[in-house]
Formats: sequence, structure tokens, C-alpha cells
Amino acid sequence: MCLRLRASSEADQGLVTGGRKKIDELSRGTAEQLYLALRFGYTCDYVTSSAPVQVVFDDILVNFDPDPLKNACRAIADLAETCQILYFTCHPQTVDDLVEVRPDAVVMDIGE
Repeated sequence: MCLRLRASSEADQGLVTGGRKKIDELSRGTAEQLYLALRFGYTCDYVTSSAPVQVVFDDILVNFDPDPLKNACRAIADLAETCQILYFTCHPQTVDDLVEVRPDAVVMDIGE
């Protein structure tokens, strides 16, 4: 699979040439963002034609930079409107970030 990159802002013009990259040429964080976007796409497509499903994430945000992380948290909160989300993490900051966008989230500490 190849990915075509486009600049999202004028500031990014120097960083993105419009060339293609193979998945293994992406940084780990970027590859995980792509993976998450694909999961969202498949899940959203599925729930439009079937019943809502449970979605399980296991620390998918751990390699995200701050801005993409906040955006991903908002996207997960939006997905929680139609699906049950089970998010496993050992990072307290990730819990805080998710609860910030979804204050009614149920947080369970299973480590004790």
C-alpha cells in the first residue's frame, strides 16, 4: 500500500512534496494514525449498515504527537456516540486526555 501525502497548511509545504511513501517509510506515529483512520473508516461503514459494535483499542495513541492525539481523542469520543469503546492503557495521561473529551467515560483501574 502506498500513501500520497499532501500539505495541510502553507507551513507544511516544505515538508510534503506530494510524493508517495510506503507504509514502512512512515514514522511509527504516522503509521499508527493511518491504522486508526482505517479502523474508524471500517467501523463507521459497518455501523451504517449493521448494528453498533464494540471497538477495542490497546494504547493506540501512545506514539501520537500532542495535536494528533487531541484530535484522535475527539474522534474516539465521537465514535462512542454509536459504539461501545473499550480502551486499554497504562498511561494516566491518556486516560486524562480521553476523559477530557468524554467526561462521562467510565474509567476502571484493573491493575490493582
